[in-house]
Amino acid sequence: MLDGRRVPHGRWLRDLLADLARGACSVLEREYLLLERRHGLPRGVRQNRSEAGDRTSFRDVEYVGLATIVELDGRPFHDTSRQRDRDFERDLDAAVAGGALTVRLTYGQVFGKGCRTAIRVGTLLQRRGW
Repeated sequence: MLDGRRVPHGRWLRDLLADLARGACSVLEREYLLLERRHGLPRGVRQNRSEAGDRTSFRDVEYVGLATIVELDGRPFHDTSRQRDRDFERDLDAAVAGGALTVRLTYGQVFGKGCRTAIRVGTLLQRRGW
């Protein structure tokens, strides 16, 4: 729809839609994607389907080949005890099934301390073979 049209903030809107198509499904997930780019981190696979037992889930960012998962935890789906238990159960399943390490990041780490967080994630990925 935007091709060949001049719309206010068109470039930003195109970039936003492209990032959504890549799997950045929330404001937090998009900001982490931008951090990944700015700091030269490897491009993770977004919304990667995972099945453990009878449960299917989608990992926010998975660094395939590095056995590392980054989950971006905003309050809407990670705020109750039941939701947190479900998250940690998935983390345990990932560790048991393939030795994957799951790192959970919050708004404060991504928006408030983005550069520091990106450096630390980069260090972690280097230790895992990047």
